[in-house]
Amino acid sequence: MDGLLDINGAKNMARFISVCFLLIHMVMTAIFWRCGVMPMAFFNIGSVIFYALSFALIQKELLGLYTDLVYLEVVAHMTCAILLTGWGSDFQVTLVGMSSFAFFAEYLERYLGIRHAHALPLCILGAIAYLSSCAVCTLRPAPYSMPDAVSLFLKLSLGVIVFAVSTAVLQAFVREATKSEKALTSRLMHDKLTGLPNRYYVADYLGKLAKSGNLNKYWVALADIDDFKKVNDTYGHNCGDFVLESIANLLQESLGNAQVCRWGGEEFLAVGLIGNDMESQIELLDRARQTVEKQSLWYEEHRVGVTITLGVSPYEEGYTTTEWINAADEKLYEGKKSGKNQVVM
Repeated sequence: MDGLLDINGAKNMARFISVCFLLIHMVMTAIFWRCGVMPMAFFNIGSVIFYALSFALIQKELLGLYTDLVYLEVVAHMTCAILLTGWGSDFQVTLVGMSSFAFFAEYLERYLGIRHAHALPLCILGAIAYLSSCAVCTLRPAPYSMPDAVSLFLKLSLGVIVFAVSTAVLQAFVREATKSEKALTSRLMHDKLTGLPNRYYVADYLGKLAKSGNLNKYWVALADIDDFKKVNDTYGHNCGDFVLESIANLLQESLGNAQVCRWGGEEFLAVGLIGNDMESQIELLDRARQTVEKQSLWYEEHRVGVTITLGVSPYEEGYTTTEWINAADEKLYEGKKSGKNQVVM
């Protein structure tokens, strides 16, 4: 999952929510019982039982159903509490706070590819419950009243709970959305087979170098695996993939600080600093070529010997990045025509 929240992380989050809600309802059971609001005391006993049983839903990974039922339990509980104790009890704030919970749950469940919560219908139901409760409380007095000290305690507690849950949910959403964006960007910019940056990355990388005005300090090299088609034809495409991965690793190890990328097919592109002189860089590239030539690649008891040809071009004033890479490509073509397995500049 590239560091993103996985199913186990989602289950742990759901367990934490169940534990918190279980404790909250245990406290509310005691409060309503002490204040003589028996319908709500019994309702909270039912809620405690529900959250105790909810761990079975979490274990079976029925997280979408779990979210729906949790939201419905909160709507039912808060609506009954408002109707029985009045609008001034402030239980309605929880209905508003649950919206962020529902949508974050749906986001995660969609990402994980499991049955997801129905956040929009749930929030519409919550809004209806909120507005209906407001109307009923305006038209008739509540049958129960809470002592002022208890009412103040509940208002403060519910406010803290709503702000804490909303803040935690929105912070988690920002964190997971940021991780998702970074993971998708990484996938877009990297080759799936070799793990190397791809040509999209190269375009961005060279664009940044161009803006810095330092292109004249760099060289580019295009490396092509010689007679790669024969490898696929002789040993199959799985072997071809193995060779591509192996060459990618060898080039990364051999070219030091140079940026090595998968250009496409059997071609790789490297960008490096010229340093003191270009001759030392040609020697570096040639050592990489020799490393590939001498390497014994074994695939299913078959020794696969491959070589590479490289075309190199230091930056010349006035080049666009496309022209610069094309210059290296022309040198690569020369190397292919004149015998392969060499470095041409």
